[in-house]
Amino acid sequence: MTNPVTIIAPIKLANGITEPDLLLASDRFQKEFVSKQDGVLRRELVRTAEGQYIDIVQFRSAEDAQDVMKKEKESPECHAFFAIMDMEGMENTEIELLPSLVTYT
Repeated sequence: MTNPVTIIAPIKLANGITEPDLLLASDRFQKEFVSKQDGVLRRELVRTAEGQYIDIVQFRSAEDAQDVMKKEKESPECHAFFAIMDMEGMENTEIELLPSLVTYT
């Protein structure tokens, strides 16, 4: 049995993009891409105390996470979501897969 993994992705909005813009784009991304991916257990968008945003996605396994990340590179829906973000300096950032030790419900 494999353990779930979580990705914690900080989001910096591009100039002129507002929180309502982010929510609209996030809803569209969820409906058109994320909800169709096997292995995605849950996704949550949060606002930090500093007014920044974090996208938290939990996957069934590291393999599922890697599969989805590969699909993101070719997906127009993903490109549309990422277009509202300021990606400067993020090009070479490696996404860390954080393994779950235990999950409480």
